[in-house]
Amino acid sequence: MSLHPGLQEEFAAIIAESGGEMGLALRHLETGEELHIHGDRVFPLASVFKIPVLVEAFRQVRAGRLDLDQRYTLTVAEKNLPSGVLLFFDDGLQPTLRDLLTLMIIISDNTATDMVMHRLEPGSVTRTMHELGLEEIHVPATVRELFDDLLPSSDPAQDLLEAAKMRPKRDGRAYSLGPDNNVGTPRALTRLLALIWEGQAVDREACDAMLDILLKQQLNDRLPRFLPPGTPCAHKTGTLPGLRNDSGIIYAGPQDHIAVTVFCRWDDEAVADDPEAAWARVLAIDSAFGKIGRVVYEMSKES
Repeated sequence: MSLHPGLQEEFAAIIAESGGEMGLALRHLETGEELHIHGDRVFPLASVFKIPVLVEAFRQVRAGRLDLDQRYTLTVAEKNLPSGVLLFFDDGLQPTLRDLLTLMIIISDNTATDMVMHRLEPGSVTRTMHELGLEEIHVPATVRELFDDLLPSSDPAQDLLEAAKMRPKRDGRAYSLGPDNNVGTPRALTRLLALIWEGQAVDREACDAMLDILLKQQLNDRLPRFLPPGTPCAHKTGTLPGLRNDSGIIYAGPQDHIAVTVFCRWDDEAVADDPEAAWARVLAIDSAFGKIGRVVYEMSKES
C-alpha cells in the first residue's frame, strides 16, 4: 500500500467538516508508512488510557506478579459509575484478571478498570510507557480519581438518573493536558499499537492475547462505523463530555493492517441545553471518525 498524495487533504476535509479539533496519526504496519495531522498534540485520553493499562497488566503477568486466572472479589468499594456492568452485579462476584481485562476493553467497564489498576504498582503504567519510548503518555489516575475531580459526586450508589443531570467540571484534572491527567498524543498511541502488533510491547504471546481482547470490542460507532460488515478492528474508544477518541488497528487485508488514532475535542457546552443539537454534534463527530476509518480501509484496496 502507498499513501497517495491527496490523502492528507482528504482527512483534513473530513476533520474540518466535523467541526471538532482533531489529532490523527496513522501507520501502515506492514510498510511503516505514516501520516499525521496534529499527531503530536496532547489530548486527554479518556478511556483510551485502558490500552496502556492492558499492556502493563500483561507485562506484570509475564513478570509473575499477576496471574490471568487469579480471581478477585467484587466489592462496593471498587465499584464505579458506568460505563460498564459490574456496578450492577452483587458483591462477592469473583471474575478472573482475564475477565476484568476483557470487560475493561470491550465495554469499557470502569469498575473492572480500577480493579485492575488497584493491583498494579502506582506509577507503573506511566513508567512502562516511558520505557517503551512513549514519553508523551501519562497514566497517573484511576477512573475513581478522575470522577472524584470531574463530578459533584462519584458515589456509585447514587441514583444514576440524578447522576446523569450532573454537569462535569471542565477546569479540573480530567481535562488537564498535563502529566497529572491520563494524557497522550495520537502519534504515541499509534506507536503503542504498532508495538503490540509487532509483539514488542511485551512478548509475542502476550501481544496476541491483547489483540484478541481488542478485537472483541463492542463499542464500534467510531473508526469501524462505516467499515464493511465483518471487517476486524482491534480498538478502544474513549469518551468524556466534549471529548471523543478512538485508537486501533483496522484489518483491511492480509497485508494491510493500519494502526489509526483519532482524538477529538469540541465545545459541547454550547449545545448542552439543546439535546437535539447536542446529539447532532455527536453524530457529526462520530461520522467523521467513521469516514476516516473508511478512507483508511479503501486506500488499501487501491494499492
